[in-house]
Amino acid sequence: MTIDPVTLAVIENGLRQVCSEMDLVHEKTSFSPVISEAFDRSNGIYDRNSGEMISQGELGLPIFLGVMQFATQAVLEKRNDLGPGDVIIQNDPYLGGTHLMDVKMVMPFYYQGELWCFLSNTGHWPDTGGMVPGGFNSTATEIQQEGLRLPPVKLMSAGELQQDVVDIILNNIRVPDERIGDIRAQIGALKTGEKRLTALLDRYGADTVASAITELRNRSEQHMREVISAITDGTYGFTAYIDSDGVIDEPLAIVLDLTIDGSEPISTFPVRALRVGVR
Repeated sequence: MTIDPVTLAVIENGLRQVCSEMDLVHEKTSFSPVISEAFDRSNGIYDRNSGEMISQGELGLPIFLGVMQFATQAVLEKRNDLGPGDVIIQNDPYLGGTHLMDVKMVMPFYYQGELWCFLSNTGHWPDTGGMVPGGFNSTATEIQQEGLRLPPVKLMSAGELQQDVVDIILNNIRVPDERIGDIRAQIGALKTGEKRLTALLDRYGADTVASAITELRNRSEQHMREVISAITDGTYGFTAYIDSDGVIDEPLAIVLDLTIDGSEPISTFPVRALRVGVR
């Protein structure tokens, strides 16, 4: 479907506004000052098949918007039992990046009975249990010492809050009275996105919005390839160092090799370290 430039711009900003309103609801209703005052949260729209990002707001942290696609992809990989009204909660750093305190929720969005996309968000909780309040334990040697680690589990099923899952979470973290507020804030943000995205699809039609998303992706790829093509072909390398891993007091080298061939970047990203103390 061919889409005119005006409609494309309106839909692009409409998708962005959906995410920004989710961010605002998340921020204004959270109990955690890390979210409500420091804005340590993000919301986005993600592809139903690949889990890749479709749109982001202008108020969320970019780092979350990048890693949330991996959290959404983990849900796609591990959960084949999703339906309308479901919400998945997870904070496993190996399934979405960052750390245990960055709790992610993923909700399948259905339009006219069909899975259309995913709505996802992240909020930094002040505590997820573990040896020390806040989770930043400099003496930890394994992730189990840092706090409660959640795989993708259903927090809501068919619109009903799963109280047993909530009880497990709240019984393993500090200040549970505040965290239930953060849980409800994240769910509320997803529900807001559901309402606003439904209104957008009702107004312009699902086919038109889908065509706009495809065009926006194609243009993004084209612009990125133009920038990459301006770089001289060759292999570029860079090494950075982490002071230590918190257990062994030695620098840890992180090495990136990036090869540019026309508009095609090829990168290798090995972590090279002789000894690592954290498991």
